[in-house]
Amino acid sequence: MAILLAAAVLMGCAPCASARPAKDFETATLVEAAEYIPCADACFPLDSPASAFCFHLGDEALVGEEKSYLHEEKSSSTDDLSGKPVSIRFSNHFIWVRLADHPAMKLKRGSLFEGFKDAGCVAEVHKPILAHANSSRRSAKIPDDAIAIAGSGRGDFQPLFLWFECIRDSDSATIGCQRWYGNGDSSGKEWYCAQTVGGAPVAANFAIDPLLSQAGRLVLTSGAVLERDNRGRTGDKLDRPSEACR
Repeated sequence: MAILLAAAVLMGCAPCASARPAKDFETATLVEAAEYIPCADACFPLDSPASAFCFHLGDEALVGEEKSYLHEEKSSSTDDLSGKPVSIRFSNHFIWVRLADHPAMKLKRGSLFEGFKDAGCVAEVHKPILAHANSSRRSAKIPDDAIAIAGSGRGDFQPLFLWFECIRDSDSATIGCQRWYGNGDSSGKEWYCAQTVGGAPVAANFAIDPLLSQAGRLVLTSGAVLERDNRGRTGDKLDRPSEACR
């Protein structure tokens, strides 16, 4: 079911971006290219890796991918082109790419690759996922102020998104994030320190950026990443209450 939903989001992701017909080739920048396994632990024997690409065209980010077994030589030779200009044209469903001294490529618009480092690329991956979540009927079990955050979306029991409600704990040193599946069932909790990975304290009125966040990695609207709390807990209670958040 997760794979079918992932495919549906990928197929519908382009209209969530700019709805436009394919136009002439334009000069863009290939920001990142990487290979990943879209199906993760739910792969079939003949499933192959995909190559994910992100381009900047002016202020716009575009993501696309192709199955690596179709273009292994092309995909494996694009790493050295990151940051360099390329020629692209795109429609709602495809991106056509011309690379200097490389064969042309036709990419499927959209991707589920979560490893992009560029914020614009990450946001472009998450846009259709969150659009799907926010257009779905919300279960009565999910609080009104909970926000949709992208999940891994690959493999059994790996949803495309989860609903999050993050509240600073009573000791003020931690932030507890209750999670729900789309049907309203609980998905447990994630815990974070009330500080960023850089050590800066988190304000009491902190806000999470859903476009840049994903399950297991929460990004504040300031762009700072919350420090994950890795302390042991039993039934949401700290095993060692005197231990500092880390």
